[in-house]
Order: sequence, then C-alpha cells, then structure tokens
Amino acid sequence: MKKIAILALCGMLPIPALAQDGGWDFSASIYAWVPGLGATVDTPFGELESKSTGGNVLDNLDMAFMGAFEARKDQWSVLLDLLYTKLSTSKDAPFGEVFSQANVQAEVTAFSGYGLYRSYESDHLIADIGLGLRAFKIDLGTEFESGDLGGDDHSFGGDRSWVLPLVAGRFIVPFNENWFGTTFFDYGQTRSDVSTWQGLVTVGYHFNERWSMQAGYRYMDVQQKIGGLDADLEFSGPVIGVTAHF
Repeated sequence: MKKIAILALCGMLPIPALAQDGGWDFSASIYAWVPGLGATVDTPFGELESKSTGGNVLDNLDMAFMGAFEARKDQWSVLLDLLYTKLSTSKDAPFGEVFSQANVQAEVTAFSGYGLYRSYESDHLIADIGLGLRAFKIDLGTEFESGDLGGDDHSFGGDRSWVLPLVAGRFIVPFNENWFGTTFFDYGQTRSDVSTWQGLVTVGYHFNERWSMQAGYRYMDVQQKIGGLDADLEFSGPVIGVTAHF
C-alpha cells in the first residue's frame, strides 16, 4: 500500500524577495512538486534503467516534502532549500526468465544553501548569480524478483551522504505589471562521476505587492556511487505555489 504523499509545504525557490530600502526582506511560498523518478543503476546483473512517467508518477510517489526560505538586503540574498522525497519505480526485468520484475526505490534528503548577488536589474530583466552548497543523504535500493525459473529474490543498495559546491543563477523577466517568468539553475561537481544539477522554469502572476502565484516545471539530476552501485537519479515534475512577500 502506497503512503499518502505530503506535497504542500513552505518554500521559495523561484520568486525573489521584494526589495525595501535599507532593511532585510523575506519571501516564502506554499508549493507542491510532484516528481517522477528516473533511475539508471549498474547492478551485478547489468545496467538497470527504469522511469516513472505519465499516469504512474503519483502511484510511485511514496512521500515528498519541500521547503525553502529567502532573505534579501540590498543586492545580496541568502536562499535555503530543503527537499525530502521517497520514490519508487519498477519495470519488467531485462534479464530473461531468471527475474520477473526489477524495482528501484530512492529516499532522498537534499539541503541546499546559496548566497546570491543581484548582478543586473532593469524593467525587462533581473539577474542573480552566486555560489552555494548541497548536502545529500540518499538511501538507494534495487530488488530483482524471481521469474519463471524460480530461485531467490536479490536485493542490492545502501546509503550515502556527501556535500557538493554549487554555482547558481536566477533570471526574472517581467512580462507586464502582473505577469512574470523565472528561471533558476545550479550545477555542482567534485569528480566526473559525482555531480548534481537542477533547473526550474515558472510563469507567475502578482496579485498585489504581498501575494503572487507561480506554476512550472522542476528537474534535478544526481550522479554518485551509492551502496557500491553507480547510480544516475533524475527527479522531475510540475510545480505550483503561492508566494508571500514580507
């Protein structure tokens, strides 16, 4: 039985805090992200590739929690983002009749912190650039269920924690007095096989100076050796939220 997904929590990734002269300003959102899981894992039985798509995304989402917060003064911003999600995906086993089905489950906690600098601001474009860190804790498991030839099920995996440095950028484009678009991205790497990056694109609407709403798409990729298995994990799906500026 799947657990009910918890999706709507405080967060602020796409929308910057509104500037006020001389003091600190803050921004927070309530948003929902429904990520699917794409996994490529090198197992002792060969490479396993599986992805939850379309109508089975919610079926494979066991739990999700996202929260973030931003504080800004003058040209500088501090942005904190927390992601917790527990996802699973499965497919027919690619190894003949020995196994009937292969399952992948990932429990991910990712905490990101950024220092951003407002490098450009006009009526048509706002640009923030900066540096940050992302700390991961991932528990990854793969299971092969026995097939027509019988035999035992086989499971592999483990957990790992690590930290990567990040470069980040955020671009806001006002379309008119109320409508705006936002793009956020970051990238981090310590070795050729250890990396992470994410991108987020939203379209938003300002109801007034305090409240706005935005909707779009978020993608995150993680590459690391976890439990002795080389893994490439992808998390992607639609996001929608309401932002309060204060």
